[in-house]
This record gives sequence, structure tokens and C-alpha cells, in this order.
Amino acid sequence: MNSEPPRIELARLPTPIDHLQDLSRELGVEIYVKRDDLTGAALSGNKVRKLEYVLARALEEDADTVITCGGAQSNHCRATAIAARRVGLDIELFLRGGHESAVEANLFLDLLVGAHIHAMTEAEYEDVGPAMAERAEILGSQGRQAYVVPEGASDPIGSFGYVRCMKEIIDQQRAGDVTFDQLIVPVGSGGTVAGLLAGARHLGFTGKIIGVPVCDDAAWFRPVIETLLEGLAHYLVGLDATVPDDLLLDGFVGNGYGQATFDELERIRDLAVLTGLILDPVYTNKAFGALLALVRDGTIAQGGRVLFIHTGGLFGLFPFGDRMPHLMVP
Repeated sequence: MNSEPPRIELARLPTPIDHLQDLSRELGVEIYVKRDDLTGAALSGNKVRKLEYVLARALEEDADTVITCGGAQSNHCRATAIAARRVGLDIELFLRGGHESAVEANLFLDLLVGAHIHAMTEAEYEDVGPAMAERAEILGSQGRQAYVVPEGASDPIGSFGYVRCMKEIIDQQRAGDVTFDQLIVPVGSGGTVAGLLAGARHLGFTGKIIGVPVCDDAAWFRPVIETLLEGLAHYLVGLDATVPDDLLLDGFVGNGYGQATFDELERIRDLAVLTGLILDPVYTNKAFGALLALVRDGTIAQGGRVLFIHTGGLFGLFPFGDRMPHLMVP
């Protein structure tokens, strides 16, 4: 790496790579999982890698408060709230649908650590960026110093967490004497896949990276990822900021962001029964659906090796509990 932004240690790293042996035998493809759901317990998931850099910058700027945003069950907001408290910062969250959500799962943990919640309607959330900036100005007028974190911590600084993750993957390939042909990752705000792509180009990872949008589509995400790559080029001199035409795979958003069909919930159940691996309904299960589809259509060849990035989200499964009993194995 040419240079690296400041970082604080929050995640339990390196996360392991598990081989799903039973599923691999069933599919004829070797399925491995990078367990970034194990970056911590309450402080878990892919956002923690990003927050190591984002909160280091906040502390460097003498912030006393962090402001960020997301849905009422945002994994990012929960991770940011807990991480902020760990390093001694106050936390304010602008939550879409926060006034109509049950106090459970991620939202419960937000409140448990004393996050100040600004509940917003869908319409109000369209202007969440200016709303956060205005709140930061108000705090500034009171002698406070706020640091605003974008949704998903997906800015170039946060994305560097996944440049670092790619180095971890390459080291684990070498140690395990295995080479991954494809790497599949859910895409919700773009920062994780941008960091992985930048790390792959910078460090020489030869596998094909496939990002699976769980909201919006490839046309929407492509300029977002390109902008993140341009920002990462500040740290990785000479980085190619173009986004490959085949980086993003559409068709797996289902009924929309945060929504899950019966078949999608059934897939979560089936994988849990077969492997003990638990996916979440918002991000990882949709991306895993893409992995299975690529195996079925032969894009992932028999005998190939696939690395699936498990970005966490366990707490996001809990609000779906009332839809799950009929799926349980008797």
C-alpha cells in the first residue's frame, strides 16, 4: 500500500474463512465464506472495518459527536452507535421510519447505548444529508464538534477497510493453499465492494469480484463506486478507478430493500439447517441467492472455488420472526 489513513482497532481480525463442505458436495462447487459477521458480537458486521478508519478521522478532528443515518433497522447505525460509545463519542442517528418501528433488534441496541434518534419519514429522508449537516451546525453553535458519517460509512476513508480486508483474503489464500475463482459480496451502499475492487487491483488478487445490489441497480451504483475508487486513489497512487461492466449483478433485489419473500426466508432456513450458517434477509441472503443462481446457470463452473463475503446483519433477522414459525423444521 502506498499510504493508509489513520486507523483504530475495533474489529476482531482477521476473520476466518469457513468451507461449507456439505453444501459444496451438494452443488459440485467449493463454497467458502469470509466470516465478517464475526468482527465482534454487538459490534459486528462489515461496517466495523470501515468504522476503524472513519472514527479515527473523527477523533483526529477532535469530534465529540458522530452523526449518521440509515433505516430503523440499520446495521450501520447500530455498529456506529456502539463503536462511537467505545471510543467516548456521543452519537446521533437519523433513522428512516424510526417513529413507526418496534423497539427491537438493531433499534433496541441503538437506544441501549443512548443514541439520540431523529426519526424521519420516507419523504423527509430524501433530504437526510442536509438535515445531518444542519444538525452539525447547530451542535457547532453550542460549542460542540460533530463529525458526519455517510450512510453505510461508504466514503473513501471507510472503504479503505475493505482494501485491508483484501490483503487479509490474499494472505489466507496463501496460508490455506487455495485460490478463489470468484468473490461474491452484497452491495448496499457501495463502500465494501469498492474497497475490495481497489484492494484486488492494488494487491494482485486474480479472482473475479461480483457485487450483488440489494437496493437500486447497477446503473445507480456504478458512478457511486467510481467516485469511491477515485477517492481511494489518493491513498493508492495509480489506482485504476474504472468500474468493470460485469462487476455488478442485477436481479436479486426481490420485493425491495429490507423486504423478504417467502422463498427468500425459506432459503435462510434451508442454509441454516444444512450448514449452521445464518444469513440476514436484507443483504447476505439476497447475495447468496445470486451465488446459487450463478451455480445453476453454469457461470460458476463445477469444481470452481467461490468466496462469499458474509457482511453480517444477524440482528436484522429478528424483526422477521413473526413470519418464520411456519418455516421451522418440526
